[in-house]
Amino acid sequence: MRLTVLLSLGGMLLVSLPAHAELRGVALYERGDYKRARKVLTEELKSPGLSKEEQAKARLYLAAALFATGAEESASTNLEQLAEAAPSFQVDPILFPPDFVALAEKARAKAEAKRLEAERLRMEAERLRMEQERQAREEAEALARQQQPPPPEEDAEPGAGLRLRPDVFGFVDAVGRSYGLGGGVTLGLGMVDVNARVLLGDKLGMGGEVGLLLGDGSVQPRLALRATAVPNVGVGGGGVVGLRLGASERLTVLLDVGAEVFSISPADDDTNTYRSFVLTSTAGVGFDLL
Repeated sequence: MRLTVLLSLGGMLLVSLPAHAELRGVALYERGDYKRARKVLTEELKSPGLSKEEQAKARLYLAAALFATGAEESASTNLEQLAEAAPSFQVDPILFPPDFVALAEKARAKAEAKRLEAERLRMEAERLRMEQERQAREEAEALARQQQPPPPEEDAEPGAGLRLRPDVFGFVDAVGRSYGLGGGVTLGLGMVDVNARVLLGDKLGMGGEVGLLLGDGSVQPRLALRATAVPNVGVGGGGVVGLRLGASERLTVLLDVGAEVFSISPADDDTNTYRSFVLTSTAGVGFDLL
């Protein structure tokens, strides 16, 4: 009975010992038995019960045992694995020879270079993924735009193009002393128009105007300068105010009031030149050819 209790207590004490006490390979290395240490540490690294700290320590001493027995390449490989698994693990220069410490530093540098290269490749892969996503998004947006119906064409700016319009109108002066019909041709570009006209009243008259259209709707105020000549009677000129009303797409209603001063040629037996003020009203229509 007493023996059973003692064995039980001994087993409990062995279980409660710190884990590094189980690394027999470390003890073999410290005694200088490097070949046995290599074998034992290799087996101990396969144990699933080792903590990360114990694994790092076992691999370090395995690398040292390999180095001590001339297997420098295998030692370097284990040191690289150690540097990758435990980057902060330090090789104590007091416990290990300088050549092994130098080898450990080279292995650490090599592992760090591998880590940086892996990070570079990861970032490059991420950049390529984002670029592919961006291109796919742009292609999808372009395809969506192609599938959308085209926007309605905006109406051209009124008066912005070239216009050619024959006009027919009637005219009368303010006191009704003269009246008649007339016709002409108007050429417009943008806000400006010019016209040539013929007056068929008591006497044949000819004239022209240079006008400026205001606004851009179907109702456009107009300001103009007018010159008129009546053969064998006189010439005159003045200002015009009026409206241009868009009755339809091509038909335009013309309304003008003009104030002109005429220089009247004298009769054969009269040497004086007379001036006369004339106020005329004009109404007509024009048809846009352009």
